[in-house]
Amino acid sequence: MNMHFFTPFALRKSRGGFTLIEILVVIAILGILMGITTQMLGGVSDSQGRARAKTDMELIAAGLEAFNGQYGGYPRLNSASGEKFVGGEIYKCLVGKMILKVQNEQVVMEEVSVTRKPFVDAGKLLICDPQDPYVKDVDAEKNGVYFGDPWLEPYLYFFDTSSSISYEGTTWKSPGFVLMSKGPDKKERDSLSLHSTGIVPDEMDYTSAKENVDNIIQGRDT
Repeated sequence: MNMHFFTPFALRKSRGGFTLIEILVVIAILGILMGITTQMLGGVSDSQGRARAKTDMELIAAGLEAFNGQYGGYPRLNSASGEKFVGGEIYKCLVGKMILKVQNEQVVMEEVSVTRKPFVDAGKLLICDPQDPYVKDVDAEKNGVYFGDPWLEPYLYFFDTSSSISYEGTTWKSPGFVLMSKGPDKKERDSLSLHSTGIVPDEMDYTSAKENVDNIIQGRDT
């Protein structure tokens, strides 16, 4: 009886290596799978980021209310004067480095030499260096640092910047302040109304600009 033993050597003889077409097909499949995985991970990241931004803004809003309760007014700041600059000034207000006071019938913001009790737990928020937001372990005492959103942009703060205590607010219509994150695309459009009136346009009008679709807003009037 003749018997044929199937050996690894016999396998190598009976089957050649992968052809170029087979290799290209495998590479194409792997590329498609990697693309799908990247998209899935990106979607999760954006979703988590949006949730984090909402939580952050709730903490910041609570801190601003506490600031108002302490000094009788919200910080006289508005992102129209520079997003990162104002972000740094809001940081000072909330960690006890800046106060609001009335001087010569004018409301003024003033830095203090001795840090006072903070209005937020800065350890729960992301602190960014305006020179390089990607730097880790930022020195919280460095001048200009700001609370950053999950995409390392400063949270935008909108408020009436009038300093006169007799000012009735002829243009600013919002009863308080507005906070905003630009969202994953780090873009926003037509914020003039936020700067000048504090009123966010109607939802459909606002989101008609694709840059605003992913923005997260705290304080929208209803």
